Amino acid sequence: MKTKPESFSKKNLWWTMTALLLVLGGIYLYSFGLRIVYRHWGLFFLKPAQTQWPDGVQEKIKTAVSGLRGKIVWSSSRSGDHQIYLLTLPDLRTYQLTTHPHVDYFPRISPEGGRILFARSQKRWVSERDQRPWDVYLLELSSGKEFLVARNGNFPNWLPDGRHISFLRGDQVLIKALNSERENVIFDGRRPPYEAEPQTPELSPRDSNLLAVTLRGKLSGVFLLHLSSNRYTRFGDNSCELTWTPDGRGLIWVEAGGRGGTCLFYSSRDQTRRQLLMDLPLDFSHEYFPKLSNDGKWLVWGASRGDHEHDLADYELFLWKLGRPWEEAVRITYNPANDRWPDIYVDQSP
Repeated sequence: MKTKPESFSKKNLWWTMTALLLVLGGIYLYSFGLRIVYRHWGLFFLKPAQTQWPDGVQEKIKTAVSGLRGKIVWSSSRSGDHQIYLLTLPDLRTYQLTTHPHVDYFPRISPEGGRILFARSQKRWVSERDQRPWDVYLLELSSGKEFLVARNGNFPNWLPDGRHISFLRGDQVLIKALNSERENVIFDGRRPPYEAEPQTPELSPRDSNLLAVTLRGKLSGVFLLHLSSNRYTRFGDNSCELTWTPDGRGLIWVEAGGRGGTCLFYSSRDQTRRQLLMDLPLDFSHEYFPKLSNDGKWLVWGASRGDHEHDLADYELFLWKLGRPWEEAVRITYNPANDRWPDIYVDQSP
């Protein structure tokens, strides 16, 4: 019996391996290629965009928020780069608060409503996927003045007293007094049993021993951490952006699934109640960036038509009063640019 020459077998194996590598390379580029491009050169995909209010929409929003006095802040790329914007309620006046050429995002309104914390990139373009090269700034709404609060900080949040803040630096969560340079590390994500990269950490507004956080690493998902005892409770696996209710009794987060690929869930702190909170019955049903108002009655968030890239996709902002039908949620931005990470403050004064 004749056998095939050895050279023919080697050549056949070479072509098979080459074809396999090309297929695997194509799958990788399809899955991650654009993500890599966006991460390093995302600025080139942004351009100025004008807001176009459809007929009757502003009247619909004003009716939905009738009697509500407050403001919403968020990051938008409508100017051609990411700046912080403010929308007043119920009159719907929009103001651009920052004009810096670097990326400004993750604004958080102070407990009294007069100041805003936000993160600013250390160079012209930094993707949201890169958590480290950011600084924390404070903006006074009355004067428009900006103040550097912390170098190499991201995801800033107010503590209830309005004099202290928390933020992420690398894999550590820190607390800092605004009138001092002293910083205290309260959590290190790389230590056992976590050994993970923290994201969007947020202390409980009622118990400084409880930290809500997303972890990516040995532990992955959204967790409630008991800092003093080094214990944790998992709230979701394929989840992110865990945030507190203002009374400290419950938590809201983004979970995979739903109409548009994501949805919002709620659970009581002790996990005795867990429910689907929002899965918007509209084209814009890829939900992210949830935040409750300081009075606990209004939810604001961003949603896209399915595009995922947080700092480039066309996310629009929505506002909904808890307990009402989902269909009564109102869209409050009409701009093809990227609108993300909103926060809402309700004026509760008489």
